[in-house]
Parts: sequence; structure tokens; C-alpha cells
Amino acid sequence: MLRYLRGTAILGLVFQRLETRKPRLLQGYIDADYTGDPDQQRSTMGYVFTVAECIISWKAELKDTIAFSMIEAEYMAAVEMSKEVLRLRGLVKTFSIIQDSVRVHYNSQSVIYLAKDHRYHKRTKHIDVRLHKIRQWVVDDKVIDFIKISKKKNPADMMTKTIPAEKFRASLNFIKVL
Repeated sequence: MLRYLRGTAILGLVFQRLETRKPRLLQGYIDADYTGDPDQQRSTMGYVFTVAECIISWKAELKDTIAFSMIEAEYMAAVEMSKEVLRLRGLVKTFSIIQDSVRVHYNSQSVIYLAKDHRYHKRTKHIDVRLHKIRQWVVDDKVIDFIKISKKKNPADMMTKTIPAEKFRASLNFIKVL
């Protein structure tokens, strides 16, 4: 642990002014793993939110509840992230950044389909009804717009699992930890 702290002492978040006229959109990146904790069989989730390419919120957490499937673990992470979307959307609105929906990049095609589809699924009936609140935010209210992202390009990957050093450096560079 001391070696890690010594090696990362020079790292810090960098906030810089954008020279281009890019829109200052709030967007997120999310990832989850299934039973990442081998002792208690709990899942890990992580997300990163950026505005104008600068990180404003992040979280990595070992979940309290045990998921019964990979899709449930990823769906639980998506619901947790959705709560943060609602909070951050209100925050950026105070800075006069108005947007209809927040783009959330996720590498789980299954969660994207499940969140958008209101039909009964025999294979997902074990997923708790309380988790389906996300469907209202995605389909009805259109607050969240899920976008598929490759596992290779997802910066939230570094918060949920061990990744190669090259990908870790690329993720840090993406979220402006230099």
C-alpha cells in the first residue's frame, strides 16, 4: 500500500478551459462486475460523470446486497447510477447547463435492453421490482439515454476490476487524472 501511495502522490485532478466550442454536456460511464468479492460474493460497481470533459462525480462501491446473476448486478449498478444522474442534472441546471437527457455509456447491452423494454421477461423475474424504477427514467421521462460502449473504451472499468496498466493509464488520462 505504501508503494502505491508513493507512486500516486504526484497525481491529481486537472480542470482546464476548453478552447473549442464543444457543448458542456453532462455524461456518464458505468461498469459493474458480478461477485467481485470472492469471500462474500458481492458485486462491485463504479461510475464516472463528466461535464465539458472534466470529471465532476465518481463512485466505486462494493454492493451491500448479493446479486443472483450478472444482469442483476449490472442492473443494480445502473439504478444506483440513475440516482446520481438525477442529482447531477439538478446541479448542472444551476450553472445554466440545460440538456434533455444525460448520455450514459455502458458496456452491458442486456441492461440497456432491459431498461428500455417494459415487457415481462421470464429470465429476469428474479430482479426486484424496486429496480425497475429506472424504466420510468429511461423510457417515460427520457432523463437517461443509454449508449453502448466497448469494454476496451470504458473508463469506469478501472473501478470494478483489475485491468492492464496501459488501460489504467488511458482511463486516468480520460478522466484528467494527471
